[in-house]
Amino acid sequence: GSGRFQALTDKAMSFKSTVASLRGDGTSAETDDEGVGQEVGTMAAAKKAQAEQGKSAEDAAKYRARILAAQSKGTKKKKSPASRRPQTDEEDLTMSPGHHREQAYDRARKSAKQKGGAKPSAPRDATFSQCVFNLANILMGVGLLGLPYIFKSAGWAGGFFIAFFFAGVTWRTSILIGRELNGDPRPGNTWDDNPYKSPIIPGSSATARMRRPMNTFPDIARESFGDTGCVVLSSVLYFELFSCLAIFFVSLGDHLVTLFPEVSQSKHMCFVAIALTIPTALLRTPRLLSYLSAVGTFATVAVVVCVVASAVSAGDITESLAERYGRLEDTPHHILWRTSGLPLALGLIAYAFSGHAIVPSIYSSMKKPQEYEYMVTFTFSIVVACCCLVATSGYYMFGSFVEDQITISLATAGTAPKLAMDMLTWLMILTAFSKFTLTMFPLALGLEEIVAPYVPTETAMEVASSLIKLILIVLALAVAIFFPSFSFLCSLVGLICTMIVSVIFPAGAHLMLFGDRLPSWEKALDWLFIVGGTLMAVVGTIATLT
Repeated sequence: GSGRFQALTDKAMSFKSTVASLRGDGTSAETDDEGVGQEVGTMAAAKKAQAEQGKSAEDAAKYRARILAAQSKGTKKKKSPASRRPQTDEEDLTMSPGHHREQAYDRARKSAKQKGGAKPSAPRDATFSQCVFNLANILMGVGLLGLPYIFKSAGWAGGFFIAFFFAGVTWRTSILIGRELNGDPRPGNTWDDNPYKSPIIPGSSATARMRRPMNTFPDIARESFGDTGCVVLSSVLYFELFSCLAIFFVSLGDHLVTLFPEVSQSKHMCFVAIALTIPTALLRTPRLLSYLSAVGTFATVAVVVCVVASAVSAGDITESLAERYGRLEDTPHHILWRTSGLPLALGLIAYAFSGHAIVPSIYSSMKKPQEYEYMVTFTFSIVVACCCLVATSGYYMFGSFVEDQITISLATAGTAPKLAMDMLTWLMILTAFSKFTLTMFPLALGLEEIVAPYVPTETAMEVASSLIKLILIVLALAVAIFFPSFSFLCSLVGLICTMIVSVIFPAGAHLMLFGDRLPSWEKALDWLFIVGGTLMAVVGTIATLT
């Protein structure tokens, strides 16, 4: 900053010096025409020009000294939150290249919209139906594929118990997150206005909100547990993102094996890892892949329709599968309850209902946040219905022979046309491929921000950015090869990460933020979620590992 200022100051001084010299020369030429008798006037004009030049240089030096002094004081003085503003790429050179690329992309997109006469979209104008679609799309992700395996692990009664129990818990914690973002423990429809635009000062009266509204998960963590809680929550979220990379590797390998059985799963995953280096190295922004992620929505609908339609048309095919695999003595193929399978089933259903970290962005984007709780209830009703359809249809059709990904069972059973199943399999491969890259970008950006202060140049930072992504690919591949089980990895992530992010943290933050204003039954319920979630995470993880 001081170097650029010095260059500008030198240019200004040079310009003033040139003007002063020209003025002096002009004065000298005029006096020469009038004769030697006016030489004294010429010398006086020259002295005057030199004095002006010296005064300009002195003023510039004083001005520069004042600016540098103000800058040095500003760096020592901590800015208040109210005075903070987003920094540009030139103002903060310690940010990662990915951050700069995202900022540059956003500015270019906004500039293009304004030049074209298009109106920039408002940040908080999402309708009720758009929010329902976004939340349902998050909840019905890759975890939907493993739902029939829950019934294989826990049985008919155990599967329904686990599914409805955890759906109820995550529905409640989703409501709690909305109230924490709203800044008050009362239902969101208590107020008619938008919390982010409300003219009423929080805490000013009994009818006002208790706290200021918040926008993100880190905001809630910081308000509830301080900076330490924010760091812990961020670490858990980063661990969940990395675990998802390994899960996508396993899913890609499993589906590719059904198409090319002559190649092993580990080799398929290695080929996929090599292919993934291309988008991570060449794409300057993950936004280009976000268009491909829309395939995931179509894939979710396709899975639900295919599973239900196959179950209706083919019915119970467990006997034919028992003959094919030579397991006629393994009866019954459907069980009612299995206690030993409850921990694995709990982890799988927890992973299926993970997605609470995205809930704040949905809430803050709503045009009418007061409809949030009704939107969550409506969405969870749809999601639970779809999950039960997939789980019961898949388990009814395949019984104990169901794979931990229902699409693999459909592809190998031969109950549907081969072309249709091949298309569905390629659809799942494309979805997992795009989600892998989209999941890796925020994880890589977070790691880049950690190492950025220690990298001297922008070129070195570009190299470090590519190395970070390649290291993430190699590490995730190693985990997938060492634990090549989709259900095992999903269950561990669900028991460890989802229990913390989706159960324990929302209840704990609810107590810390509004403990004095909560009735006794809400406090007891929050403590039940905290203690019960911790016990389920510890006991379930140990049982799954053993």
